Amino acid sequence: MRTDDDDDREYYNRRAEAEIEAASATENPAACRAHYQMAELYLERAYSDDDGAGDGAASGGAAGA
Repeated sequence: MRTDDDDDREYYNRRAEAEIEAASATENPAACRAHYQMAELYLERAYSDDDGAGDGAASGGAAGA
């Protein structure tokens, strides 16, 4: 039986893959770095054991980017 957690994990994995593809497609080093940072945050969300894990990092990362 699929759960909301499974759906969330699948969504975050797809988003991470899209960010990695975008990083590979750009020639701008700053944009590349930003895409990889976003991919890392999505993967942290996908594989965290706690639903709230990464909230602070995601907020800080987005503000710092």
